[in-house]
Amino acid sequence: MVPRTRALLAAVLLTSAFAAPATAAVPAPPPISTVPSCFATCPMGDMHIVVIVRDLASNPIFDALVVLDFSGCPDAYVCTVPGGDPYIYDPAARTIRMTTDASGRVDFPLRVGGGCGPGGVKIYANGVLFQSYALASPDQTGNGMVVCFAIDTDCDVFASKLGTADPTADFDCDGDVDLDDQLTMHLHGSHSCHGIVDPAKRSDWGRVKAFYR
Repeated sequence: MVPRTRALLAAVLLTSAFAAPATAAVPAPPPISTVPSCFATCPMGDMHIVVIVRDLASNPIFDALVVLDFSGCPDAYVCTVPGGDPYIYDPAARTIRMTTDASGRVDFPLRVGGGCGPGGVKIYANGVLFQSYALASPDQTGNGMVVCFAIDTDCDVFASKLGTADPTADFDCDGDVDLDDQLTMHLHGSHSCHGIVDPAKRSDWGRVKAFYR
């Protein structure tokens, strides 16, 4: 080996010996990472929870494990359809998890009903606590369906919260329960874990219409 090559090899080895080991990116909590302003879900899975995980330099983190923890929300009704959801539900731990894509994004089409107060639901990314929430759902009674009057009382329960700051019925994250939230109840009426249900007996339609006027 010629002296110049020998010297170059020695320099490379010396540099490698003192190089810092590579470490996995650590998720940065909000506001660097992005989480919902509030936590609102529907049993039919058409109210999505989106999280974007970034590191301290605002770079998206690929394959980060995002966990939604419902262990502190005993009244959350988590619907399960084997093989029917893009996320994994652990009923013993009461957690739902997915991993982020190349943009650091994960989109949970949660089929969850019921509700609980502030701090009941938590979002983690790679073990880092991002945010805690109250749970709000048009499924106010927590039985996996949004039905009024005939076979359930979701609308009555919601109506009792109108004009308050109850977070379990604040679907638009504006801090109060108002007509916009009532519109959300209307849009998700008759939704259930397994699709659309008959929202009311024929004789009850007048009461349903009166509620939504």
